Amino acid sequence: MSKGYGCLIKLHISVRCLYHRRMKCRNCQYSLVEKAPYCAYCGQSTADLNRPFLSVVKEAMHELLDIDNKLWLTLKTLIIKPGELTKEFSQGKRAKYTPPLRLYLVISIVFFILFTGIYEISGNSQNKSAPVGDYYAKAMFVLFPVFALLVQLFFKKSFYIYNLVFSMHIHSFTYLCLILIAPLEAFERTYPMLIILQPPLAIYLAWYIFTAFKSVFDLTWPSTIMKASAIYLIYMAVLGIVFDAAFAYIV
Repeated sequence: MSKGYGCLIKLHISVRCLYHRRMKCRNCQYSLVEKAPYCAYCGQSTADLNRPFLSVVKEAMHELLDIDNKLWLTLKTLIIKPGELTKEFSQGKRAKYTPPLRLYLVISIVFFILFTGIYEISGNSQNKSAPVGDYYAKAMFVLFPVFALLVQLFFKKSFYIYNLVFSMHIHSFTYLCLILIAPLEAFERTYPMLIILQPPLAIYLAWYIFTAFKSVFDLTWPSTIMKASAIYLIYMAVLGIVFDAAFAYIV
């Protein structure tokens, strides 16, 4: 009886030891907490890649695009509540939303892929369209902090990090509108009826930007229109100079 009990204890200890050997980070050998998604010491993912390829791809896409309730809630709030995402971020309510930079990157990638495709369809050669799209994408990634800097100059008591988040949200929404407007513009000659669909989107975009400024910075409408218009005109001038120089260099 005692021998049998002793064997059970040894078996239990062996299983526990095997379990703990498996629960070590493969990168740094740090002991892992059960079911922890990342190593607490080095930060490496604990996901096991020894499984079917499609399963790995699905998980990678989920991490990249954040395809869950966060993404849909973020898009819904971004589209119908101007400035709300930035206000929530500044108030520390961040966990339920997709991070601003990830949101910007995903939406901008979709937009510039579409932009490159439309540029090719419009009659430009393929070897030029790709560099133009690549340059514009890189330029915008550098320039959206410039927009935040302009906002900082007009709202000196604000914090630059929140202005940067505001800039990412504004640009993300603008790209969403352009994703709808660009194809309408590209095919309006073939389908003239598409022209009537563009003004409502452009008007909503303008209203959205003004309303976002008013909401985030708690301004009166006259002050909102004056400051937002000034920022917009300066920023458009900067974009015009950068894009004209890029187009002249590439084409």
